[in-house]
Amino acid sequence: MKKRLVFRSVMRMALLIGAIGMVSHAAALTGYAAAKYPAKPILFVVPYAPGGGTDIMVRVIDRVGTQLKVLPQPLVIENKSGGSGVVGKSYAKTKPADGYTVTCADDSSTVVDLFGNAPWPYNDFTYIAKLNRDYQMIVVRADSPYKTLKDLVTAAKAQPNGLKIAGTGVSQIDVLHVAMFEKAAGVKFNYIGFDSGGQVITNLLGGHVDIAIANPGEAYEQIRAGKVRSLGVSSEKRLGFDSSVFKDVPTWKEAGVNISLSQWRGVAGPKGMAKEQVDWLINALKKITDSKEWQEQYLDKFLQVGVFVTGADMQKEAEEEYAVYKTIMEGAGLLKKK
Repeated sequence: MKKRLVFRSVMRMALLIGAIGMVSHAAALTGYAAAKYPAKPILFVVPYAPGGGTDIMVRVIDRVGTQLKVLPQPLVIENKSGGSGVVGKSYAKTKPADGYTVTCADDSSTVVDLFGNAPWPYNDFTYIAKLNRDYQMIVVRADSPYKTLKDLVTAAKAQPNGLKIAGTGVSQIDVLHVAMFEKAAGVKFNYIGFDSGGQVITNLLGGHVDIAIANPGEAYEQIRAGKVRSLGVSSEKRLGFDSSVFKDVPTWKEAGVNISLSQWRGVAGPKGMAKEQVDWLINALKKITDSKEWQEQYLDKFLQVGVFVTGADMQKEAEEEYAVYKTIMEGAGLLKKK
């Protein structure tokens, strides 16, 4: 009888020790898995067509992150354009908030929300990091009769809605910026929207539009090649980039249109991402954007102003921007009636 009791006690002890060992092993595996994020490539959904400012930014993030071994594996970049960024961002939002899908954060999310063209509110994302500030230029073909911004404004006043201006999207930031320019200059253009900045420049060169609104980086190569001329830039001061290209480009204010403005781009994910994943991505993006490779391959090459705002601070800025843009759009008669 005693032998049986002893045997049972030994067996129970062995089972208990085994169970504790299994739990410890499982905990160790869980900790290992968490520490190894990302364990597979991250999908970056670019909500605009190839060749535009956002596409350029994402591809440099990928290239520099891979070169510096900040990203364990290259990003999987998928362009899903349409609806002024709504198609791609909506697609990204259908993915699990597990850290393996991110998309572009930008002020266009605010504008499409105010236009009433988004199925989600502008801030229904996990904010990760704001990475750059960009400006707008009014550009024309080299053979255009408009040599200065004053020439263009004079012609536009003489023929309201007569001059075609190309921009990115039909209900995003370019539309708002054109409306702000129109109000400040006292003119009215015929706005034509395209899927990316690359398409904007292509259609300008093809003679399908008279003028275009574009970021300096989107128009730089064509300006440098002498195919496109910039009539003015939306910054407060003249651009401090390539002086051979931009030294004679006045600000809009210098050229007689009393307004300055900018736009921004960054990274966001589906709502509800875990803090650990967000922190890893912030740390990775910080390493990338602090590097000389980022400075040379992105900021300098594509004429960008670097910023780095993350998480709650980024969300606060977006909320403040929403209030400002709402007021501007109400004044311009662009706000969607709800």
